[in-house]
Amino acid sequence: MEPKKLAMIFAIAILLPLCIGLFVDALYAEPKYEDYCNDTFYPEYKQPITNVSCPDFSMTSEFQSCINQHGNPTFKYDQNNCQIYDTCDLCSIEFQKVQSLYNRNLFFILAPIALIFIVLGIFLTIEYLGAGFMFGGLILLFYATMRYFSDMSKLLRAIVILVELLIIIYIGYRKIDK
Repeated sequence: MEPKKLAMIFAIAILLPLCIGLFVDALYAEPKYEDYCNDTFYPEYKQPITNVSCPDFSMTSEFQSCINQHGNPTFKYDQNNCQIYDTCDLCSIEFQKVQSLYNRNLFFILAPIALIFIVLGIFLTIEYLGAGFMFGGLILLFYATMRYFSDMSKLLRAIVILVELLIIIYIGYRKIDK
């Protein structure tokens, strides 16, 4: 294949998913950690008063319960400047729920667009343009799947990959081979 056509294939394959990803990001913004959680995890450190023995807050049942819930323990200082357990901040759990929902929605937006580009690439009569659209669609499909992959159950992961593989094989067999 000519170097110019090969360059066109790579340019389309890289720029197409990048363009779609940036466009979707502009219209459907990703949730930000700062919107759910305070970005300062630990309060300012204060030196305990000399000759004072501070209690071990890590042994309290409230602290252990917070850790077991995957929360972030927050602290305050007593009159001796000893750090004591205050509350359990569960903001990261809320953020993870919202992030998981965002990743799922992103998958359902990008996967069909990717399949459209793959099909479009197969039907384009200019071979190098078609190859660029197919590779771009495949990259976009891979990106969409990987964004949602960690939030899927093990069975759903296998099913999604199988369905994607069967669609690609079917499309390839029906158009490329015939």
